[in-house]
Amino acid sequence: MGSSAGSPAGSKRSSRSDSMAGAAPRSSPVGKLSPPGITDEAPAQEHLGLLHGDAVIEPGGSDEEGEFSPSEYDSASISDQSDSTSLGSSIYDHSYVNGRRYHRYRHGRYPIPNDEAEQNREDMLHTMMLEATDGKLFYAPIGDHPQKILDLGTGTGLWAIEMGDRYPSAEVLGLDLSPIQPSWVPPNVKFLIDDVEAEWLNGDNWDFVHLRNMIPVMKDPVALLKQAYDNIKPGGWVEIQDVDGDVHTDDDTVPDDWPLKRFTEVMLEAFAKFGTNAHAAVFGGQYLAEAGFVNIQHNYIKLPYGTWPKDKIMRLVGMYYRTACEEFFPAMGAIHFPMLGWEKTEMEIFFMQCRQAMRDPTVHAYGKMHFWSGQKPYDAD
Repeated sequence: MGSSAGSPAGSKRSSRSDSMAGAAPRSSPVGKLSPPGITDEAPAQEHLGLLHGDAVIEPGGSDEEGEFSPSEYDSASISDQSDSTSLGSSIYDHSYVNGRRYHRYRHGRYPIPNDEAEQNREDMLHTMMLEATDGKLFYAPIGDHPQKILDLGTGTGLWAIEMGDRYPSAEVLGLDLSPIQPSWVPPNVKFLIDDVEAEWLNGDNWDFVHLRNMIPVMKDPVALLKQAYDNIKPGGWVEIQDVDGDVHTDDDTVPDDWPLKRFTEVMLEAFAKFGTNAHAAVFGGQYLAEAGFVNIQHNYIKLPYGTWPKDKIMRLVGMYYRTACEEFFPAMGAIHFPMLGWEKTEMEIFFMQCRQAMRDPTVHAYGKMHFWSGQKPYDAD
């Protein structure tokens, strides 16, 4: 589902080795939408994740109740805030629309809820990503000793916290419009409330700038990436990670009238009303090139819509992704669908059809999470 489609307060940490966290990626073919000069071939690397790139997903999975025990999410720990913040208390105010909570800072800039349900969904997506990528947090070859790492649109802050754990000598800063990050974090990690699309006030000489689930909700992705380019040190990297908000299949088992396909069409229309593009992830390489980055590399992982894969880990990822999609339906139903004229009963019936569709083991559908990384030239001014 869409990236604002975007893992638990206290999400599960990966037990896998971190040795590949900054390994040079094997780039995947980027197709006709990619601009000239994008790297589409690189030496193959192992351990890129079970669902990486051209992985073949064999069907045959079941949908047994209770196969995977749900994680216990401690929503209170997400919303707990540090007393040391220098921001006024109004920054923690919220507004409510159709029963869902939204941030009030620059209200309307990010039309996705920031309440506990959305935070839990975001945390679950982070856990899903660790499973699907074999524990990697990124693919860009940033080296073993980055000193300054910036996470734009940090959300609940789990990516920034894990980066702080993995790189204890680095300074890690997470920025977001919503004050929903935990207060207990590694000493090298801090969070600030800021609008990432506003004038850049977040320092310079960054080694690595990261954006996950951000580009589809940006009104001008290239302008944001140009600001990042201007404040990354020569040779530094940026990586954008986003779901392309579409339905894919490798065996043509997705019917033309499949409800999830219809949902992605409505989502594309609704995002356009806000001046954004739900399918922006496929253009990541183009955006990076227009912003001045070079050595652009592309990786992607497949995210099954449901538990139809035979492999258990793939089924687990599919269960996470299906759950995240199901919990995204009411988020879209709070503002986006009503804006297009949908009535409450009509939405409820349609969302029920979408939930049922993702439980059909004969439909082998998946979404794609794209990882686009680009480097600032060493000779840049």
